[in-house]
Amino acid sequence: MIQIQNYSEEFEIEYWKAVIDKIPPPCQKLILKSCKKYLPSNFYDESTNEFKTLVLAPLQKLKEAYSFINNNLEIMNKECFLKTDKNSPPMKKLYRKLHDSYSIIANSEVNKVSIRVRLVRSSSLNVCPYCNRDYINCRADNVAGAQLDHFFNKAKFPLFSICLYNLIPVCGNCNRIKGSKKLEFSSPFDSSINWINDIKFTYDGTTSDDMKIIVKTEGGTEHNIAGMRIREAYQIHSTEVLELIEKKQMYNNTQNEEIQKVLGKINLSDSEIKKIIFGPEITEDQFKNKPLTKMMYDLHKELKIYP
Repeated sequence: MIQIQNYSEEFEIEYWKAVIDKIPPPCQKLILKSCKKYLPSNFYDESTNEFKTLVLAPLQKLKEAYSFINNNLEIMNKECFLKTDKNSPPMKKLYRKLHDSYSIIANSEVNKVSIRVRLVRSSSLNVCPYCNRDYINCRADNVAGAQLDHFFNKAKFPLFSICLYNLIPVCGNCNRIKGSKKLEFSSPFDSSINWINDIKFTYDGTTSDDMKIIVKTEGGTEHNIAGMRIREAYQIHSTEVLELIEKKQMYNNTQNEEIQKVLGKINLSDSEIKKIIFGPEITEDQFKNKPLTKMMYDLHKELKIYP
């Protein structure tokens, strides 16, 4: 629901240093030797540090690799998992180490601030990008308010366990619900999706008894909304929608004149009065800082409160 911009080069370097501090070169070489058997041949550029390419691979590169691996799943499974009859076979020692390194890296500290917290802060998010309802701000230098969702499941694709752009700071509810679904979700890092236009909030009904909040989707965002039960979560916010509708019905020229009389010599413009009644106009930059801003942004436009 909220697009996340790529991290700064400074934070990418910081994260990379945290990774190589926990995964020694011999282990890196073994991982690279193994994963080249099932990754697309163009994933690595020989002129760069290949393990760094893996760790800092942008989402688009991870998506292409994920698609390629899914078409060659037997090869990956042979490299990553022991042969058993179980639905969830145990990982081989090399990939178990990579998988388990995620928590160690996330909890490691730079200047007494954990990487997990630094990642959330570097994303510039205060609210969950999946639902735009719950705060995920940090509560201390080593206490993150967010969980980190592995967009590509680390239990099934352990190679992506520590990839920076596979880690999405989200609320616990979205992370838990998404983790139980077998759907093709869209990542907030995906710049090919128009997150502003492809998800639209509207409503139906006029009272608390019949009010229904409607979420319309386009462009590959439906799995996020349906799979994470976003529509159901938003029904509790019918009160906010009704209050907005009532304010809009009350807001007219007569009321403006009455407000001007009450204020006396203080001359306020229509836009200033509107701001008093509805609050400041919501901008797209605010989506990542305040809950429900995407819903209110869309409703402000639908009710013609703000253009």
